[in-house]
This record gives sequence, structure tokens and C-alpha cells, in this order.
Amino acid sequence: MKSGSFDFNLFRSIEVFAAVVETRHVTQAAQMLGITQSAASQHLKNLETALGVSLIDRNLRPIELTKAGIALHRRAIVILAEVEGLRTDARRVNAAPLPLLRVALLASIATTLAPALSVLARKTFVIPELSLFAGLATDHVALLRARRADLAVTSGELFEIEGLTRYPIMTEKFLLVTPKGFAGDVGDIVKLSKKLAFVRFSRETPVGLRVDQHLSRLRIEIPRTMEGDRSSVVMAPVAAGMGFAILTPTLLIDGLAEGMEIDVHALPFTGLSRNILLVARERELGNIPEAFAARTAEVLTHAISTRLPGLPADCYVVDRPAAHD
Repeated sequence: MKSGSFDFNLFRSIEVFAAVVETRHVTQAAQMLGITQSAASQHLKNLETALGVSLIDRNLRPIELTKAGIALHRRAIVILAEVEGLRTDARRVNAAPLPLLRVALLASIATTLAPALSVLARKTFVIPELSLFAGLATDHVALLRARRADLAVTSGELFEIEGLTRYPIMTEKFLLVTPKGFAGDVGDIVKLSKKLAFVRFSRETPVGLRVDQHLSRLRIEIPRTMEGDRSSVVMAPVAAGMGFAILTPTLLIDGLAEGMEIDVHALPFTGLSRNILLVARERELGNIPEAFAARTAEVLTHAISTRLPGLPADCYVVDRPAAHD
């Protein structure tokens, strides 16, 4: 080993040195640390060789420090105290609950999920602070990528982000939504659009883009007359008797909770569905994501069955929240 090299257990050598200073004997220091006298002597020799100085005057009994030894001892006390503090903090953090959980939610179900997820975080996982973000699936990509969210209840697989685990929650069908009591023909939405405006999500939203693409594939063309970026905004003109929309059960929850009245029908053409799932970064949150996915499924199922009691059972299917990458 060359002088100045630290190719050995530097911390252990400093620990041995501090013990020797405290006991004034290499043998007693070794016993204190649970190592042999020869191992303690080797640690001291390694430390002196690495630093290029003598730390102990071996001609004196009991042991006395050289000037370099006195200077190192002052630093050693600080170093050992810092390391012990680090150990204590690490043990405390490891034993403590997660201090903060940041959850991104689809805006259409955020109000419905917030109370139940807050209770789950606080009572089951003893998480003192929960931060919720309501937005679109595209917002969730940015939040997760920037590590500003720990998990997201979303409608996109988010394959563009590596290192995520996905927990399926629900598969739901899109439905035709008309004003309450509307007596017109709902078997042809092109004809329907002659009587009611087609209120849709804007192209900038994942739902709007998906519906537009589906209609385009089916060669269904309806003029753009009214659009919004939130489910309640899309639903309000329908409830007011001004138009019709294509929405899923979870997209209806907020508007129904606000007292909007509408009728729902199966789509009069090849169906369209979407998945709701929870995504979280791999191996960072233990069993929290699976528990949040299961609770989300329970809350959404209850909300749909309560707000839309006559909805056919095949309009939404709860998926077992098992993780997959």
C-alpha cells in the first residue's frame, strides 16, 4: 500500500484509533471493539501509512499521541459522531411511515376518490401527508417523469415511461348520453346530430382523441359544434337539453353527483372501451400501490352502482388489481 492510498477500511481504522486514544492501550481498544489485538494494530498501521504520519508515540507507556495524532483525534470525534448520526437517522427513516405520498388522479374521478384514498393513506399506512393532483392522463406522464407523483390512477398505459408497474382497476364501455327524457331516435348518431349538438371532449384530451379516432375509423362524420376539456363541462349542455355526448360510466360520476340528469344508451355502432389502471414506479412503495388500486376499484364500483343503478352489468368490469410490468 502506497502512502496516501485509502485502499482499506478507513472508517474502521479511525474507529480503532479513537478507541486506542480513549483506552490508551491497543489491547483494551481491541477488546472494546470485539477484534483481536493484532487486527487493531494493523488498522493503526494502515491509517498511519495512508496518512504518511505517525499518530502514536510507541516509546511511551501508556500510549501518547503525536502532534499529528492529536490533530486527527479532534477530526475523528467529529467524523464518528456524524456517522453515528447518519446511522440513527437511517434507522429512524426506515422504521417510520412514508412521510408523503403524491397521487395523480383523473380529474373526472378525483373528487370521488379523494376521501377514501386519504383515509387509506392515513389509517392503513400511517402516511401523514397526502398530495393529490387532478388532471388528464397526459398530465400524469409529466408528473411521473419529473418524479412529482409517486403513483397515478389514470387511463393510459404510460409505456413511454420506463420502470413502472401497472395495476388494472376497471374496463369500461363508452355510452351514448342524451338529455333526460329525450324521445328521439338514438339508433343513428348522425341523424341524432341533426336534432342535438354533439358535445365532445377536445382533441387535446386523451378521451377526445380516442373518440374522434374511433368515429373516423367507422366513417362517421359529425360537425364540431361544442367541446370541453372536463367531463362535467361536456355533460352540462347534455343535461340542459342542448346536446348528446359519448362518455364512460366514470366520466358521468361527477356530473351526476352535481345533480345533472341524463339518460344513457348503448352505442349504436361498434363499441369502444377504455381501461382505468394505477401505475407506480417499480419496487419503491411496497404494497401501497396494490392497496390503492383495490380501494379505487371498490370506490368506483360503488359510485357507479349508486349513481347509475340501471346500468347494464357489462358496461364496466372490475379488474383484479394484480401488478404487471
